[in-house]
Amino acid sequence: MNPDRVAGALAVHAEKLAKIGSCLVVIADERVWPQAAAHTAALVRVKNRPSAQLVARTHLEYVYDLPGRADLVTAGGTNLEAVSSARLLTAESTPGDGARLASLLAAADGSPESFETAVSRFQEWSTDVRAVFAATTQMPEDRALLISAVFLSGEDALTMQEGARALLGDQGQDGVREILTGPDLSDRLKSVKAKVSGRQASFDHRPGYTRAVLLHLWHQRPDIHQPLLRWLDRLVTDRSFGTQRLKKISDLLVELAIAENDIRVVETIKNWIGVSNDDRHLRLIASVLSRTAQADRLGPAVRAKLLDWAQDGKESVARVVALVCQTDFAQHYPRQALVRIQHILGRAERDTAVTEADVALRAMAAAEKQLPTVWRMVNVWAAKRGNTAGSRAFLAVINPQTDPYALQVTLASAAADPIVADALVTGWSTALENRAVDPECRALIDRWAHARADGTVPREHVTEILGRVISRYLTAAPVSALLIGEPGVAYEAAVIELRAELRHVAQAGPWSATEGSREP
Repeated sequence: MNPDRVAGALAVHAEKLAKIGSCLVVIADERVWPQAAAHTAALVRVKNRPSAQLVARTHLEYVYDLPGRADLVTAGGTNLEAVSSARLLTAESTPGDGARLASLLAAADGSPESFETAVSRFQEWSTDVRAVFAATTQMPEDRALLISAVFLSGEDALTMQEGARALLGDQGQDGVREILTGPDLSDRLKSVKAKVSGRQASFDHRPGYTRAVLLHLWHQRPDIHQPLLRWLDRLVTDRSFGTQRLKKISDLLVELAIAENDIRVVETIKNWIGVSNDDRHLRLIASVLSRTAQADRLGPAVRAKLLDWAQDGKESVARVVALVCQTDFAQHYPRQALVRIQHILGRAERDTAVTEADVALRAMAAAEKQLPTVWRMVNVWAAKRGNTAGSRAFLAVINPQTDPYALQVTLASAAADPIVADALVTGWSTALENRAVDPECRALIDRWAHARADGTVPREHVTEILGRVISRYLTAAPVSALLIGEPGVAYEAAVIELRAELRHVAQAGPWSATEGSREP
């Protein structure tokens, strides 16, 4: 197409519009608009591309007569929809992008779900993705480069090329003739819509484009599913990148797994647990599993997997499930979280998985709405003799170490309700009978002593419950350590004070389990 001819035709058309009270606006930069093009007062020439956000805002306000929605595409909005929508338009977005987003937001019915749907539709990039795949039909190297760039977006372009060769299984031993043949690497990346800046390439200027590419690939090339997941395994296990790649790749795979209801993707992410014992690495995987466990369609299958993994012999796997139970998964599925915590607490050794499960359970017990459910279920477990999981769970719930709320409520209830008091005594009794939890019992007695001394809980409530317990278990190691002491151990004032009072209780006679008083 001849630019001079097009410019001339536009100028003629602008003059015709001017005669009927209208005008023509041409958006072009100096490179596109010819220097020698005809000028006319009827033609308004804009050299700078309008802001996509401004276009979207103006369309909502004037084209669709929805001024109340104009703030949805303004960065710094006060609601989640505004923040989400505003981030879709970047400095690289075209005016057409702004107009398209405005039309989708205008069609929403006003509910949060409808705005979420509008944003999702905007991010699909279906036309662009189909065009890229159509243009590379006979170019597997460029398609592999696109896939590599999707997962390695933001990294060095040469790293993307190495990733593409690894995906294809190429050895990278071409001769000089082959190396010098074909377009340059940056041009190949640009042809698949990546933005190249210096040595890096990314798709940050096209929010949602990487997801669209992946969904297209998943639908149209099903045979690549397993090879692609194996290739991703190799990318993630490259420890030189720490958690940088894991977060980026897992975020993409989470969207894919939820959109396609594909449990295989979740299992792939789970297999990355063993790559590193780094806390950030494991917490990142836990957050991914938590998101998929709460998805509408995929959620049930993931929750079933979490139940299996909670019983896994590998410490790191069980630990990740415990970390999942520390997320909002426990708020939305408290009973399922408790069952998985129970399995982890039953492990033979008190490893990091048990420690994290303990943290998860104490966090649930510290929530006002969840404490009744936690207390009922833990009481059932704790009443069973020899049940290590039950004893650990009981001791965790009444542990005031990080939050005394559960202990305060439980002791107050015990003072008013003999059933609760009996449950506390039973829980302590079965724990003291289980040598596997002796260290936890000793530590908890110490924490109760300090909570009693500093007024966190009423002194008489602690004395009454422990008084009923120790009168039956004077020979239990944690009790004897409290009442008699151990050589070489320096006890703090709070423990010594509790020891003196409980010695007096023990000498006065056993407590009645039902009346809450000492027997004659």
